[in-house]
Amino acid sequence: MVSNDISNNISRFKRAKIYLSFFGPGAILASMTIGAGNVVLAPRVGAWAIPAYSTLWVITFAMITKGFVAYTATRYSLLSGEHIMDYFSRIPPRGWINFITILLSVVILPFMIATFLTLLGNAITLFTDVGNYFIWGVLIGVIIALVGFFGSFKLLQSIQLIFALFLAIGAILAIIIVNPNWFSIFINLFNIQIPKIAPWVTIRDVLDFPVLLQIVAVYGTMSGQYPDFIAYISWWRNKINGVKIKPSSDAMKGMKLDLFLSLLLVAIFAIAFMAAGTIILGGKHILPNGVDLISAQQNIYNTINSIMGSYIYPIAILIVISGTLYAGMDALPRMVKATLNPLSKHIRSWSFKKFQGILILYMSITSLPLMLIEKPIILMTIYLFINGVIGFSLFGWGALWANQKHLPAEYRFKTPMLIVLIINNLILTIFIISIFIIR
Repeated sequence: MVSNDISNNISRFKRAKIYLSFFGPGAILASMTIGAGNVVLAPRVGAWAIPAYSTLWVITFAMITKGFVAYTATRYSLLSGEHIMDYFSRIPPRGWINFITILLSVVILPFMIATFLTLLGNAITLFTDVGNYFIWGVLIGVIIALVGFFGSFKLLQSIQLIFALFLAIGAILAIIIVNPNWFSIFINLFNIQIPKIAPWVTIRDVLDFPVLLQIVAVYGTMSGQYPDFIAYISWWRNKINGVKIKPSSDAMKGMKLDLFLSLLLVAIFAIAFMAAGTIILGGKHILPNGVDLISAQQNIYNTINSIMGSYIYPIAILIVISGTLYAGMDALPRMVKATLNPLSKHIRSWSFKKFQGILILYMSITSLPLMLIEKPIILMTIYLFINGVIGFSLFGWGALWANQKHLPAEYRFKTPMLIVLIINNLILTIFIISIFIIR
């Protein structure tokens, strides 16, 4: 009996190790999100929202709803042997979903890139007291574009993940040090409510925007947007060499674990950043704004140690946001190529590097002028609302349709799971409608 128990435990350990070996695409998604949206948006929203912690529910909501949508879309692509964008391209009139996807992502993506270049340029200006944010932003953009085309994606992914974890763990330590009301944090993860803006806030970018729209921006950045998950599917198809797999395969179970761990990591760190914004930034009446959205976060790390806030944090934030942009140099071309491949044999014949070079050039040329607007929060919110919320909801309905209409009968969702997914998509759709109703 004891021998059998030991043997079963060893077998489970080996099986878990196999599943964990598939963790990779989710790590890229997690590091991109931790390094950008969470550091910038989560503390800011946490700072102005009252009652305290009243926006934490959006993190739980994002983890659940985005998890179901991402699983549905990735599952179809792995079981069918084709990218879900290939299937979408065949829905009449031919290619309309793919073209809308390109409009939703490529056309407005420069808004997000301009935001990050503005943040990076301003960070260097603040931390060195040398130069102008626009000049620094242009310089960094050119460097990242060149490295993105010629460099090693895996190396940067590892470096970025290390510093992203530093920022996230630092936020968690800061929260532990100030010892907040842990019960209140836990309860508000499930207490859906519309917060109010704290009376000390005077910034027009907060006062003039609907509260729910600002919360939605946090939702949009959680674990990536619609285009990011198209790239996520491409990364997974590369991982299994584009072959069909079965629902019971190790790869399918590995995908579920990869996605779950990615969502969980982002959720944990987002909670820490938002709670830190509530306690530390909100407690000091500090609200990141304008082109300076990241220097205020030094206060979080100064809570731990002045060296961490003054020296390590600036280095970490520069590397992490640069890494997010760099990851986008791989993610966006993969997404666009996967979207256009079914529509054009000519584009399908192009090498990834050639296509990547064209997209990087486009992103560089179109994003730099947008930096002069000096409204990174507005640019970021527009992008996240369209791609992280509206586009993602439509993606969910399309992915569910693909699973139920195109997969063999034995691979389709059974009634209980189908009901869960329909409810998930309905809730997300209602969430979007409420944004236009609730001020």
